[in-house]
Amino acid sequence: MEFQFISPKKNALLYLVKILTGSLITWYGLRALGLQEPYWAMISLIIVTEPDINLAKASFKARLINTLNGCVVACLALVLFGPGFMSLLIALAVSVLVAMLLQNYPANWRLGPATVVILMSAAIGGKGLHQELEYALLRVGEVIAGSTVALLQSLAYGYVLKRLAPVIK
Repeated sequence: MEFQFISPKKNALLYLVKILTGSLITWYGLRALGLQEPYWAMISLIIVTEPDINLAKASFKARLINTLNGCVVACLALVLFGPGFMSLLIALAVSVLVAMLLQNYPANWRLGPATVVILMSAAIGGKGLHQELEYALLRVGEVIAGSTVALLQSLAYGYVLKRLAPVIK
């Protein structure tokens, strides 16, 4: 068996640095705020991370819209139907319909229904509506925190790279 090395894709190092530094910022920042395992924040950081500022802004906006869709629908389902598989299926269907029926909804619409599953699965482990909604909103906070770190990093790295461009040439 012969191994072939391929050249790294454009921006590979930038992605690597931004995801690693963003993960450190997100993990230790949220842990300092009392959140023990901010995995969803790290996932959102990875989803939103882009080398191009405009792509990062669009990715942040799409992630925020999808998260709000999933959060509102999941919380309504929890309040109206309680936690459970049938409630999850109803919320999933409503979230898909919202994404399909709204004009100019982001192309990565699947994140909305995925958010429903994430939030409702976290809520199913809760003990009572108050704790279930708390779990759901905690996950949303993580998603927004991770996405915000990714966007802020894109802005910061873009600024630094623009300043370094004349020096590097």
